[in-house]
Amino acid sequence: MRELIRYKVKKFLMENKNKKVAAGVLVKCNETGRILLLLRNDVSYEPNTWGLVSGGIEPGEEILEGLKREVNEEMGISPEIISYKFISKKYYKSKNLEFHYYEGLTNSEFTPKLDHENLDYGWFNKGELPEPLYPNMIGKINRI
Repeated sequence: MRELIRYKVKKFLMENKNKKVAAGVLVKCNETGRILLLLRNDVSYEPNTWGLVSGGIEPGEEILEGLKREVNEEMGISPEIISYKFISKKYYKSKNLEFHYYEGLTNSEFTPKLDHENLDYGWFNKGELPEPLYPNMIGKINRI
């Protein structure tokens, strides 16, 4: 029994040692009802697709604080103009990635100052979305 417990603890520690943690937020404007999407430039995860604002969380960083940091870095805006609601957490075993998904609301559309991680942005109505979308984005867009 002790050996089984030791094995499980060791396996857990090894899996979590290299685990990456990321978070993202899909932003909707209260005033217009439109969704903010960014055209990704990231070559490691589905480049040239439209998706939400997301990024890696640093070790020791709180998830929401890390997400707000990413919002500021990627879009050059104050993250406080968005209200954040935690929706879900999902683990992607193939990438050893834990992803925290949020929905965000803002009172008016803003103009991001994009960094190198994104090529373009747009505010879109749900019925007039750009293509191609990042995998599984349509479900998130339909839900918000």
